[in-house]
Amino acid sequence: MDRQNRSYLVMLALLTLSLVLAACAQPAPTVAPTSQPIAATQAPAPAEPTAAPKPTATPKPSREPAALTMWVYLTDPELAALNSVLEGWKAKTGDTVTVVNYPYFDMLNKVEVAFPAGEGPDLLEAPHTNTGVWGKAGLIAPFPEGVLSAEERAQYQPSALQAFTFGGKLYGIPQIPDTVVLMYNKALLPEPPKTMDELIEKAKALTKDGTYGFLVLDNNMWFGWPFVGGYGGYIFGATSNGYDAKDIGLASKGAADGLSYLLKLRNEYKLIPADLDWNVLTGKFTEGKVAAIVMNPNQYSVYKQAKVDVGMAVLPKLPNGEMPRPLLNVHGWAINGYSKKQQAAAELAVYLGANLPVPLFKAGAGNIPVRLDAAKDPAIASNADAAAAAQQVGFAQAVPNIPEMAQVWAPADSAFQLAAKGDKTPMQALQEAADAIGKAIASQQ
Repeated sequence: MDRQNRSYLVMLALLTLSLVLAACAQPAPTVAPTSQPIAATQAPAPAEPTAAPKPTATPKPSREPAALTMWVYLTDPELAALNSVLEGWKAKTGDTVTVVNYPYFDMLNKVEVAFPAGEGPDLLEAPHTNTGVWGKAGLIAPFPEGVLSAEERAQYQPSALQAFTFGGKLYGIPQIPDTVVLMYNKALLPEPPKTMDELIEKAKALTKDGTYGFLVLDNNMWFGWPFVGGYGGYIFGATSNGYDAKDIGLASKGAADGLSYLLKLRNEYKLIPADLDWNVLTGKFTEGKVAAIVMNPNQYSVYKQAKVDVGMAVLPKLPNGEMPRPLLNVHGWAINGYSKKQQAAAELAVYLGANLPVPLFKAGAGNIPVRLDAAKDPAIASNADAAAAAQQVGFAQAVPNIPEMAQVWAPADSAFQLAAKGDKTPMQALQEAADAIGKAIASQQ
């Protein structure tokens, strides 16, 4: 969704190029009529173009109807989609839901004060990157056992559920993913390449006379990470109990190999101009002067409105035979840890996860689903661009949701910048970043 880009930017404006776009265009707080129940959203993952079965939903609960409050950060079309789905929840349960719509950062900034004071909602839309901090502080509660059935759980992309898992417990029902894809101009590149070698060859032929064949912000961690991750790079080591903040993978051989390959696009193949930044990249693509870029799906509609014949595809396979592994942010539904109606809120979240994905996609083409059944809906399965974006989620790495992640963005982004400028070798820059992250984490303990 537009607001997707994203919570971790609250502290660090490093990945803002991709993330802030969505978060900025939020409407002022508005309250939906209390007579309308709230629906959350979920986005499906890759699937074949077949008619989807009716999404399963929470059975009518054996409890009295509840009056629930929900905080969201939605655009007007998304809010309308939510309210439409919530009508179904009201008919099923008798619950009424008051929806309060905030600008993204305004809502995040209210949580730590409003929740303990008893002034928060029962359910809120939340970025998964806040799961560790809010979960550890008791601001959000784990979902009750059994509220998400095994059948329902199987409908979600594993990476999306993992994103909301902290300390072995599920703290959110995934809704919308945010990652990057290959976005291309069909007038210059009719078919998306399947491999990076093929993309490079075509890009070299197209790069001339003010036109660029392929651009990626290689000096930015968010956009450059697909190549690092594809070569085996990681941020924190994963264990059966979550992430190990002492295992910092930024200076691993795989990370250095991936960054070295990424920078060949600039230094060896001469595809990336020295002055490339967000404004240059998006401006040139909007003007129809770039064949392909690495970009967030939520920019798709922006380029469509600019009359670019834009398409989305899975990022091409790397020379090592692996697929690029971009970072993944997920937005979903979390329960207020101070709410007195946690069971009702949890049931509503599960219902929204099952029933909101397709309406949300129709409200905004960048709202790619993380549910497998939703991806089979004809509205999505018949859309090659949406299907590709959903498939990309399956290759993505969720941004670690532990509190220590706050110490990563600045040093890591700096490493990408230093390496791109040639001030440091990839390994030197990444080792420097890993050392800085380790020291910052140690100082917090």
